[in-house]
Amino acid sequence: MPKLISIGELIDGSWELYRARFVELITISGWFILTAILYAIALAFYPAASKLQLSTGLSGGETFGVILFSITTFIVTPIVSFWIYTSLIRAIGMSLDGKKMDPTKAMQEGKAIFLPALLTSLMVLLMILLAIVIGFAPPVVLATIGSLIHVGALVSLANILLLLGIFLSLFLTIKWTVYYLLSPLLTILDGTKGKAALEASRTLIKGRFLAVLCRVAVPKLVFVIFGVFAMYLISYLVAIIVDASSSINIDIQLRIATMLQTIVPILIATLVNPLILISDVLLLRSLQGEN
Repeated sequence: MPKLISIGELIDGSWELYRARFVELITISGWFILTAILYAIALAFYPAASKLQLSTGLSGGETFGVILFSITTFIVTPIVSFWIYTSLIRAIGMSLDGKKMDPTKAMQEGKAIFLPALLTSLMVLLMILLAIVIGFAPPVVLATIGSLIHVGALVSLANILLLLGIFLSLFLTIKWTVYYLLSPLLTILDGTKGKAALEASRTLIKGRFLAVLCRVAVPKLVFVIFGVFAMYLISYLVAIIVDASSSINIDIQLRIATMLQTIVPILIATLVNPLILISDVLLLRSLQGEN
């Protein structure tokens, strides 16, 4: 069993690759800003909060804003986000294989592997949902039966099982999330698809659960804290500017504030996501004995 990369090496290695290939990575990750632009347009036409509270009719422009916001949230953002995810993984793989990181080629390859990677990701999601069902289904069924036949003892037993089920569900959710986390990466980088990818990920991690959990969680925590701090700083500075513009109509101020609350996190995610994905790929390569 190959020696795992340390947490410090994961963080340092992720930062070094990020810094060395910043332009190429942001060229890909920057497409996420497309959603920020669409949100900005949608919110520019979005009905004022006061109008929504009064439930009055919407103008054509306001209707456009509501529809564009919904389309961006439920269609455009998921598709663009996952395409960026597959493309960044391909680009990172190129660099770690000693090849030139080509953003255009990476995005083409990310598009080609989009559906297989999506299928694997959905299978991982189903495993996590199964963990929740295992914990909560028995007490819910028992409580339902107890209520229908008016047996209070069954309802009481269901409440006890519910408490145990919460802990069981949490345990299985964490366990299976870690075991199958690398499955989509195996699909994107190695072409291992579906059930085979889940089994391969579990095999790589089996016997090193706690070590992998720490190496998954700690780098992400470090990078997310960095992103949250940057987001807070930017939001604070912009809020000062908006508040200083006391002459602006209150509805316009609220609209600007809503735009910032929506767009700033997208900009921060654009910068931080490559770091998080680099650490995952480095961990996968270490588990495979390649670094």
